[in-house]
Amino acid sequence: MKHRILIDSNIALDFALNRPGFFEAAERIFQAIKEKRLIGCISSSAMTDIYYIVESNKNSDIAWETMEYLYSTVRILPVIRKTVRTALDSGMKDFEDAVQTVAAKGYGINTVVTRDPTGFHHSGLNVYSPEEFLNTLTK
Repeated sequence: MKHRILIDSNIALDFALNRPGFFEAAERIFQAIKEKRLIGCISSSAMTDIYYIVESNKNSDIAWETMEYLYSTVRILPVIRKTVRTALDSGMKDFEDAVQTVAAKGYGINTVVTRDPTGFHHSGLNVYSPEEFLNTLTK
């Protein structure tokens, strides 16, 4: 079975916004997904956040292109009422990350790639920076 990872919003934004110092690692992760070396996943709630931030920083055309790219590249994890309740009961301090964690676990994912590891404390997920995760792919 291919390795499945949760891609935190900041990684997708690094890629979509071509953020200096962060774009290259994000691009390599998305390339590995496109090459089917792993399965990348993003929660449906993160998709709306990503659209809003890309539109605010660029424009609606680029935001729409980003959504099309993500839709065709990653698996989108559902966020339903039970996901929200479980996130509220999780004890995690960062609600957005709690929702993403619950969505990921519901799909059998145990790894998140993020530049903000503090939000995933007590998530029960293996937390990697983009660079750390890319190092695991080469082993």
